[in-house]
Amino acid sequence: MSVPITNPTPAFSIRRASHISLTVADLEVSLAFYTEVIGLVVSATGDGVAHLRGVEESAHHSLTLVQTKGEPSCRRLGFRVESDADLDRAFGNFSHLGHRPEFVDLPHQGRTLHVSDSVGSPLEFCATMPVQQRPHDQFQLQKGAAALRYDHVQLLAPDVAKASAFYTALGFRISDYFVDLEEDEEPLGIFMYRKNNPHDIVFLTRPGPVLHHFAYVVADSTFLFRALDTAGALGFSGNLERGPARHGEGHALYVYFRDPDDHRVEILTPADPDGRCGGCADALASRQQAFMGIPGAEKLALRGLEVRGRGNSGQGGGR
Repeated sequence: MSVPITNPTPAFSIRRASHISLTVADLEVSLAFYTEVIGLVVSATGDGVAHLRGVEESAHHSLTLVQTKGEPSCRRLGFRVESDADLDRAFGNFSHLGHRPEFVDLPHQGRTLHVSDSVGSPLEFCATMPVQQRPHDQFQLQKGAAALRYDHVQLLAPDVAKASAFYTALGFRISDYFVDLEEDEEPLGIFMYRKNNPHDIVFLTRPGPVLHHFAYVVADSTFLFRALDTAGALGFSGNLERGPARHGEGHALYVYFRDPDDHRVEILTPADPDGRCGGCADALASRQQAFMGIPGAEKLALRGLEVRGRGNSGQGGGR
């Protein structure tokens, strides 16, 4: 088994996965779900767009919801870089590789670079956002899961090795991978990180690129049950998809919800920063059965929502 090797001296410095942009059919209903059940805080709304953040986040937003009449989709996956100088270095790096990056102006964030990765996932990079007050200690204002901060994103892609090689070249480290059989030469899934926990981005082998889920960290397991109780009380009980259950990688407890537009959002307890096993020969189904929770249905691994971008990659384009 060979997996991509991390580049120890990438062309620019990425800090972490930081934000995501989704389209929704009914912004009011989506806001009710994300504020009351997930417990996010609204930073700004207007013209059919809402920006939200976790209660521990000082950056302006980690979730952008855009009302649309079309099919719901993931518009962009966002990453923070260290500085504006890193954005210039990123532009040069992606241009050299033929990915056709472009700078764009977006509200409530600094200079922003758009590009697509090697499998067509639409990405954006920024260094700054306006600073907001953090209501992490204003418990009387917190609702539902009181989600603390954006944690990671998981995508489905047809070629996990190719997808992960794009990110390891940018300095991402592999915390874990798994295969179907011990003798397999290609990974079925790969977990990668930049910050101090096991994952910023995860790839699983399936047709794509497709957004499987994005995730927020909560303080502890009691907030998972607060979210479940709140969902039941407000008529969102049908949005529960799986959990509470326990992950293998990082050993976090988690719950999967489907939002009103069928985007899958995970809330999970903090992962063990040392929970990086560096390689695992377990099939996905066996892995799920080994830990707390009813084994996941096959559709859990297969289903997701399309990611859409401008197709500005030199190697496949966005969808």
